[in-house]
Formats: sequence, C-alpha cells, structure tokens
Amino acid sequence: MVEAEYPELCDDSILCRDVCSTNSTQPEWKHRLRTVQQSLLEKDRSRVKRLSKGWFYEPAEIEVANIPDDPAEFEIGSRYNRWELHDIYGGQRYYGIATPSDQDFILAFTGDSGNTYGYSDGFQEDGSFKYTGEGQEGDMTMDKGNIALRDHREDDKNLYLFADTEYPWIATYRGEYQYEDHHWETLPDKNDSLRDAIRFTLTPVGGRTITIDESPDRLSLTDLFEAAKESAPKRNTTKTTSSGRSYVRSEVVKKFARRIADGTCMGCENPAPFEDSNGDPYLEVHHLHSRGDGGPDDPENVIAICPNCHRRVHYGHDGKSFNSELIDKAKELYKDIDTPTGE
Repeated sequence: MVEAEYPELCDDSILCRDVCSTNSTQPEWKHRLRTVQQSLLEKDRSRVKRLSKGWFYEPAEIEVANIPDDPAEFEIGSRYNRWELHDIYGGQRYYGIATPSDQDFILAFTGDSGNTYGYSDGFQEDGSFKYTGEGQEGDMTMDKGNIALRDHREDDKNLYLFADTEYPWIATYRGEYQYEDHHWETLPDKNDSLRDAIRFTLTPVGGRTITIDESPDRLSLTDLFEAAKESAPKRNTTKTTSSGRSYVRSEVVKKFARRIADGTCMGCENPAPFEDSNGDPYLEVHHLHSRGDGGPDDPENVIAICPNCHRRVHYGHDGKSFNSELIDKAKELYKDIDTPTGE
C-alpha cells in the first residue's frame, strides 16, 4: 500500500545493509516503515497493532474497544478486533463457533451471509435469537462447534455472541446467551445447493423475559428506562426483582421508545400518521445501529419513527446519513434519562 501511494520513496536498490548496522538485504524503506509502526504502537489510541499474523490497522471510522482480561467485561454494542480476540483467548479464527482450549467459554460469530439466500440470523419477536450453525457447504453435522454450542451449559461454559461488521475482522458484541433448543431446516449452502442446516434458538442469559413489579404502562419514564436497561443480555444486573409480572425483554424496550416519542416521529418530527387498533399513535421502533451493533435489548439503541421514515432509513439513497441524524437525536434525547432529573 505504501509503495503504491509513494513509489518515489520506495527505492528497492537501497538496502538495509547499505545504511545501517544490520546485514539485511531487505530494502531500507521497509525497515523505516517498520520503525514507524513500532513507534505508533506506543501512542495512545493508536490504530496500529502487532498481532500474531503481522501488523493490523484498525479502521479509522469506528471505535474499537480493547480486549478485556475477563470476557465477562465485554460491553454490549462495543466493537472488538476478532484477530486480537483469538490472539488473547485462543479458538478457531475462521469458524463461526470458536472453542478456545482451557477456557470456560465459547465464542459464536454471526453474519449476513444467509441474507443472500433468503434467511438470516436475528432477533425474534419473543426476545430469542435465531442462530445458524457452522458449515458452509453440504449437510451440517452435530459435531465440533455445533455440538459445543448445543452442550455449552452442560459443559459449564458461557456463550458470548458476536456479529460481523462491514469491516474485516471487526465484530460487535451482542451479549451473553444460552442454548435453548434447535431444529433442522432445508437451506441453501454457499454453492446454492439445498442441504440440512441446524438452526439454534438462543436466549439472553437470565431468560427471554424480565420481571417488573408494575405494568410498564404505569412506570415513570426513568423507571421504564431502567427496566429496559435491565433487560440487556448480560449475566450481571444491578437490580433483581423476586415478584411481579414477566414481560418479553424486547417489548419493554419498544414501550420505552414509543413512550419517549410521545406520538411524534423522531425522524420527520410530525405526529404519528394514524392510530393503531388500540387507539395509540402508530410508530415503528427502529434500531439505530445494525442488528450486529448491540441488538434490540438496549433502549439507547432504539428510536420510534413513522413508517415512511423507517423505510427511508433502510431504503432511501440518504438512509445512512439520515440514520446518523437519528443517532444524534437519540443521544441528545436519552443522555439524562437515567438520572432523577431526566424525567
């Protein structure tokens, strides 16, 4: 890349041994480049990393989090360098399900490859997550990573779920999940040939529901926000409730998004176009980041907008920039909601 951009500075005839104490016959410009990379490693927030397979440059457009010493400290919605994940924890780099040896967890990665064939992994209305087993061609088999995922609870291993992003080797953490069941479907493989495929149903740790003492409709906006935050798929929560009624996790988040919108589209800022069958203003709940960026169980990742704006953000020629505007609105709208003054 450097040679293509600056050919006049990359003179292969000048060798390391000609200008320094080494006896290397490599071009000196490559030596200088490595020196610069070594220096950049020491800089705060540097995007340059020295990993097992050489140098890695993390994308400038996004924030990539440091790998925690304890995987229980993964932050939902944060992006991580998958190559670095495997450098630190181990596990298979090129498989959908990684089973690091001598670790008490497995890592599952999901992507958009199935979209080409009309199916995809994703969140379901009941709060569960549909996950397609590993195996790119031919019939899938219940062995290796697939059986490790199925049996992870029996093997006393945690399951951490990640989603691929548009950036190579950068994955977003979705949360800690657990196997519930699986079934077989006839799906196309990468060669468009039909095969038997495994479809796992995963649920957030703690179940697909959240228990609240009062109906979400009777909670204050701040309490509803806190209940929605409680529903995120992670093992440790700050609050437990021993009695009350159970609600689907994602529905609590949707109620929060519609409550704070108060009948007004957060996109075009017009009133909801009509009322639904219950007489409530009809607004659709949009996930601000891609479904790989934290999932539906985080109230700070959703916003209520009208159907027209929802189609615009997904299919409009300015959809990406429009979504960025929505993200900025949500940050401003939600920034103080988790404090007593945020009501």
